[in-house]
Amino acid sequence: MDPAQAWERLKSTLNGTTVALHSSRQGAKEHGTGFFVGPGLVLTCAHVVLPGERAAEHVEGFWRRGTEQVSLAFAVDDIDVRPFDGGRGPDLALLRVTGGPPRDQPCVALSRGSGLPPGGQKLYAHGHPGHDYSGGDSFTLEIVGGSWHKSGATLLKVGGSELWAGASGSPVIDEKSGCVIGVVRAKQRRTVPTADHESRLVPAHVVWDTFPLLGQEQRIGYGPLDDWVGLLDDGQLREGNWKWTGPDLTGYLTLLREATGRHGYVDVLQRVLRGGAGGSGGPQLSTAGFRVPVRAKPGHDGEKIGGADCRPLDAAALLPGAHIVGEAGTGKSTLLRAVARDSAQEWLAGTVGDYVPVYAPAPLLADGIGTESWDPHRWLSRAVSWDLSDAAAKRSGDIRFQQVLPQPAAFEEPPFPARKWLVLIDGVDEVDRGRRKQVQGALAAFANAPQFTLVVASRDPFRDGDDIELPSLETLRLCRLSGQVRRQLAENYLATFGAETATVDIFLGELERLGLSELAMRPLFCVVLCAVYVTSGADGLEGGRFKLLERLTEILLTGAEQQRAGAAPLSRKELRRVLAAHAGELRDPRLALRPSLEELLHQVPSELRVQSGSRPWIEDVQIFLYATGLVASDAPEDQPFSHELLVDYFAACRWASTTPLDSKAVRQVAEDCMKRDKESYALFRAAHLLTTAPGLIADELGAWSARRRHQAAVMITKLAAEAAPVPPQLARAAVRALERWARKAKPGVPPPLRSPDLPTAPGWPEWAAARVAAAPVAQLRHKGLELTDPGR
Repeated sequence: MDPAQAWERLKSTLNGTTVALHSSRQGAKEHGTGFFVGPGLVLTCAHVVLPGERAAEHVEGFWRRGTEQVSLAFAVDDIDVRPFDGGRGPDLALLRVTGGPPRDQPCVALSRGSGLPPGGQKLYAHGHPGHDYSGGDSFTLEIVGGSWHKSGATLLKVGGSELWAGASGSPVIDEKSGCVIGVVRAKQRRTVPTADHESRLVPAHVVWDTFPLLGQEQRIGYGPLDDWVGLLDDGQLREGNWKWTGPDLTGYLTLLREATGRHGYVDVLQRVLRGGAGGSGGPQLSTAGFRVPVRAKPGHDGEKIGGADCRPLDAAALLPGAHIVGEAGTGKSTLLRAVARDSAQEWLAGTVGDYVPVYAPAPLLADGIGTESWDPHRWLSRAVSWDLSDAAAKRSGDIRFQQVLPQPAAFEEPPFPARKWLVLIDGVDEVDRGRRKQVQGALAAFANAPQFTLVVASRDPFRDGDDIELPSLETLRLCRLSGQVRRQLAENYLATFGAETATVDIFLGELERLGLSELAMRPLFCVVLCAVYVTSGADGLEGGRFKLLERLTEILLTGAEQQRAGAAPLSRKELRRVLAAHAGELRDPRLALRPSLEELLHQVPSELRVQSGSRPWIEDVQIFLYATGLVASDAPEDQPFSHELLVDYFAACRWASTTPLDSKAVRQVAEDCMKRDKESYALFRAAHLLTTAPGLIADELGAWSARRRHQAAVMITKLAAEAAPVPPQLARAAVRALERWARKAKPGVPPPLRSPDLPTAPGWPEWAAARVAAAPVAQLRHKGLELTDPGR
């Protein structure tokens, strides 16, 4: 709403809160104005109800309720009448309506400010002077300055309109706070205006000092007061210290809730698998997913699955600041999204939270901002506000959506009285090396500013070397899902994707039989397995992570094509090629500058483009990609994929089509499988090597170098743990290499559920050998075959 219109609406609302008062005692009479400040409570000046030396015996009032004039009677308690007393008192009185609050009674909001308003500020008052306009008259005033009576009274001096007798007790609002900043204390001249057109007000802070119990009535939750506060804009709410979300903050939180409530590919899966009924009937990702993540004790590397050294983690644990680390697909992004979405929902439901959430991918921290003068509020203003609006416009396909969103200036001040921003930064390790200095400066700025609490998420350690030093934050490592949480997750998503309730037991049985139970302990893979199972049954679950992501991609592309009225703007083959090219560049450490996805689309030959409608082709492709869920509308343009595992998968596709397969390539993949930060991408490439170069892998397993044998054995072990189709000859070779390793390694017996991510742990080779020996047997028996003596 235009500020001028909002001001006029406040003035009109104030007019409906005033009461014309008449008091009498033993023949003496007074008249003036009062206004509603609580249920059945009217505030006025003391001299209005002091026609003599004592309080009036009779006080009546007339209040206009719409077009109806309502007569009111008031009870006056001497304790609530505080006379001016020669400047020693405030000249205030609090009256109570006899019989309780009248129907549809309004209420003003008293300003919470204690300082002197700046001179020249616009004011507005409404009262009931004792002349032809006693039904109500308006006054335009402005602040002159402070005024202090010699006996101690603190007043405000105002100029402007003439105030006639009867205006005493009128409420005065200012445009800056939108609240009552004072009560008119005009001299009681029945027919003569004040001589100098200047009058004095009793300041609002004096009202609070005089009647502190008013705080019980002037609080959020009292309907008529809420109606008034709901008229204020964000600046007025901050000025008055009201714990209420204004229109700008409400717009931002609504958009944030929408942006963080779903992951794009899950929304597409739901629409496709439920016959186009997406958006309802099933849980959102943050709801059905990793709602109660767990963490290991600080400093503990070995992660038990649901063991005693994992404990529940809730949002409150993040408030001092935290660094959340975990493997790819363990729910880091989902956790941050869930915290942001749940917090936004609490605010929108009327609950005052402990913080105002901000969720953003880490690359946004560096966009167009230098390292020397990085300002957190400017970043909130530019990146958060407009990136969210961009996301909304991309999802809707209508750029006009931006026109109804909050302006960036709304984020240049603290978000809420006595509340901080909770800044949730996702994917810190995915920032390009060339921009890490900017991100370092941004994180330090957030950590050093008192109005921010910082939470970041990343894989551990960082990609391409640990050259981002995070501020002093507690490290929380996400464990994999426990069996109970995995079952609940699977049950929720199978239902979301349209499967029968009883399917979960059959599904979990298939996971166990195919050796996929551990892979399903990562939330993302559990979602993918559910979707593939609903579309393809148990046979679709075979093949390991590479085949699973391939099938997921087909499901998402099919869904996007079904939603379109016409043909897709690009063939699946060409679209896959473009996505693979972009992902390959993102994973290539040799590149300092990488072309954006839009730049790659510009390189597509015109004869391959399918034009439909009036929308530009590039824009049409982008909207189609958002509809697939493979690309996220709220992701940075240079890293647009909706999940890092999709980057790893498409990059592996690019690698497979461009890299010569030789012993050097195999050694590099095996070496990367030993590194936590490169493991995911390496495993996608290793899955490709299983079917295209098993002989080269066998050569590595039998190499004279123990280091090469160990790396290749680790690669095979991790593939076997994910139920990848390890050929029997490779399984035997891997077991032999692991047994040789075990004979020379430090002996030990690891826990039976230890994750195969720590090949340096005592006893790991023995465990790995048993794991590799068992995995191929289970897969071959499923096909009706047998493998004899798999460990030799």
